[in-house]
Amino acid sequence: MTGEEFLETQFPGLAAWIRSVAPAGAGSRVHECDGVVAQVSPALRDVSLFNSVTYRHAEALGAALPELADVYDAAGVRAWTVWIHDSDEEAAALVRDAGHVLDARPEGMGCSLDELIAPEGVDELSYTEDPRVEDLQEVLAHGYGMPIEATRRAMASVPGGPGTFVGLASIDGRPVSTVQVTILDGDAGVYGVATVPDARGRGLARRLQYLLLQRARELGARTTTLQATAAGRGVYTALGYGSFGPMNMWERRRPSPAQPGGA
Repeated sequence: MTGEEFLETQFPGLAAWIRSVAPAGAGSRVHECDGVVAQVSPALRDVSLFNSVTYRHAEALGAALPELADVYDAAGVRAWTVWIHDSDEEAAALVRDAGHVLDARPEGMGCSLDELIAPEGVDELSYTEDPRVEDLQEVLAHGYGMPIEATRRAMASVPGGPGTFVGLASIDGRPVSTVQVTILDGDAGVYGVATVPDARGRGLARRLQYLLLQRARELGARTTTLQATAAGRGVYTALGYGSFGPMNMWERRRPSPAQPGGA
């Protein structure tokens, strides 16, 4: 996979992820305008990850920013974020001028599915691609360090739709790790990777991700991309992923009522 190929996947891939997870959230919806796709989650009004925006090009983003601000304000959302690759200085300048601040810099990573490296113990993994939503909520809560009520609102149902599947790995019958894969235009985007703290270091997420990507390959996917936290980069590098620069998260946040200046 080249850097150009990686960049070409990011708008459609993130848009597909938003369209898959928004219906799973309590009261969440997708808002679209020309070249821009946004998740609006009033039940998670202070969690910008579940109020994410992606765009096709900077011009479209600039035209949409005032509308997006109105949409989020009307929904009572206090924090929302725009995903912008580090190379897109024009888009970064637009959101900075609109009051966004750089909140996180996950690494954009990807590779050809032909380049994936099979981890040891793949055949020994106990997992399902038909998880109970309650189990998924528990793993996400403990894996991300979020209150269980927040994950219940974020994932009121298991994400689905064409090309989307969610795996859940278990140890001794206890669900401990999850991965979501969403396929679009030949690329298998990886999202929602989480492992509960006491089960980390055993390669569970790496093995589960590999197995789901093999299924994606059987369904016609040719490449895979993701946005990696610092903690996750080693996992993905071991699978064969290469780095293609930060996918910056530019957040706009209003104070909550409990904060000084909140309304």
